[in-house]
Amino acid sequence: MYTNLLLNLVFRRGSVMGISIFVSCVVISCLVASATAGVEFSTLPRTLGVIATINSSTPNVGMAGIDKVLVTWWVNQSSSPVVSEYKTVQVKLCFAPDSQVDRSWRKTNNDLKKDKTCQFVITKQPYDSNVQNNTVAWTVERDVPTAIYFVRAYILDASGIQVAYGQSTNMAKTANLFKIQSISGRNVSLDIASAAFSAFSVVSLFGFFIAEKMSARKASQKR
Repeated sequence: MYTNLLLNLVFRRGSVMGISIFVSCVVISCLVASATAGVEFSTLPRTLGVIATINSSTPNVGMAGIDKVLVTWWVNQSSSPVVSEYKTVQVKLCFAPDSQVDRSWRKTNNDLKKDKTCQFVITKQPYDSNVQNNTVAWTVERDVPTAIYFVRAYILDASGIQVAYGQSTNMAKTANLFKIQSISGRNVSLDIASAAFSAFSVVSLFGFFIAEKMSARKASQKR
């Protein structure tokens, strides 16, 4: 609508001012679009190696708030010609495709500013080229929902922009996945106490009803 009005202004009047306004608006629109867009994931080189495992009693299944995710990452020096740009490492817990189906709030987007694949930060720390293998043990936060996950690490430059990445799964995100089971928020002891209280309430109510009936019967007999 706005573009049509500008075009009418230009072609009806043919004025230099109209053309200048149109060109200025196009330039501003391009600048705004550029400022709001993020880095495209498909342009990032995969220069990090990442291994992630869940430390739990059940293989590949962990409990939120209890179990830990063990993550190790390193830089493949042979595939990283711009290591000098590496300033920060950000490691995230990410939803696997099966846990994104029909969930727009977890949707993958090539624009990393709009991408919702990786929502939980495991760690963010300065990149140290002197450390060959980096390892972190992260206790799964209590608010992490039940889903299938993998781990992705981003390398950020001095401006906080993603310049490289690595992940614990393949490109299709189908290998080396693990499940996290969320906590229900219920306590077994509280459930037992609640059930006992409910049973006591029913018995008390029944007893009160019988007592009332007996009292009424005695009163009628005295009359």
